[in-house]
Amino acid sequence: MVKMGQRIRPVRYEPPAGVTGEIELTSLARMRARSGPHEFVAPQRLGFDLLVTIESGRAVHTVDFTGHPLAPGDLLWVRAGQVQQWGAVEDVEGPVFLFTPSAIDGAAWELIRSAGVATPNHWAAGTVAGTPAAAALATALATAAAPDTNLRDAALVRALAAALLLLVMAVPEGSGRRPPTHPAFVWFREELEKSFSTRHQVAEYAARLGYSARTLNRLARENTGSSAKQLIDERIVLEAKRQLAHGRDPVARIAAELGFDDASNFSKYFQHRTGTTPAAFREQVRTA
Repeated sequence: MVKMGQRIRPVRYEPPAGVTGEIELTSLARMRARSGPHEFVAPQRLGFDLLVTIESGRAVHTVDFTGHPLAPGDLLWVRAGQVQQWGAVEDVEGPVFLFTPSAIDGAAWELIRSAGVATPNHWAAGTVAGTPAAAALATALATAAAPDTNLRDAALVRALAAALLLLVMAVPEGSGRRPPTHPAFVWFREELEKSFSTRHQVAEYAARLGYSARTLNRLARENTGSSAKQLIDERIVLEAKRQLAHGRDPVARIAAELGFDDASNFSKYFQHRTGTTPAAFREQVRTA
C-alpha cells in the first residue's frame, strides 16, 4: 500500500517486489510490518478491495461511518472507493487478500453486482461457517500459496471470483436482501456511483439509461423502499460526510466538487437532509 496524503487519504495498490498479478495474499501481521503503525491511524479511501478473514482477536473496523465488530471467523470486505478506518488493528490476526477490481473478470463482477441490492461489508462467523463460501475461500487461500506461475495466477483469479460470488450469497435468512427486481436498477445504481457529483436529478439518469423517471422511481421503491431521488441524495450526502469528517477542505470546495454552484445552496441541501449544517456536522464528528 502506498500513501498519497491529501484530504481523505487515498491508498492505491502497489504490490511488493516478487508479487505478480493484481491479487496479493498477505496477512494483517505482514501489513503492519510493511506499512508501519502510522498507516492504520487515519481514514483511508482504498483504490483496491480488501478481504480479511479474522482468525484471532477482536476489534472494530469502520466503513463509511458504520462500525463492524470483528471476531474470530468473521469476514470483512472493504471495496474500492469506500472510506475505512482501522480500529485496534494490532489486536487481530488473519489472512488478507488485496486485489484491484480489474483483477476479477468483468462477467464475475457483473454477477456480483446483480446478486443483491446492497452487498454488506461484514459477515459474522455464523453466517459463513460451513457454507460453500467458506470452502471457496479456503480454496482461494490454498491456490494463493501454490508455486508462483502463470497457471497459479489464472487459477487464483477464478478461485477468488468464486469465493466472492458465493460470499454475496451467504446472508442470514430474514435479512431482507434479495436480487434486484430488474437489471435497470443495477444500471441505475452503477450510473449513480459514477455520476452523483454531476447528475443530481432523476430525469438526468432516466435520459442516460433510456428509461422514464417514473420507471426509475418504481424500481427504486421496489428494491429499497426509497425513491430514486432519495437514493441520489443519499449518495451525495454520503460523499459530503466523508469529505467533511475525514478531510480539511473548506465547505465551498466540497460543494464545488459535488456539483453545487454555490456553497450556500450546498449547505441548505445538506441541512435539509441531515438536520445539521456541514460545519456543525464536521465539528460533531471531530469532537466525537
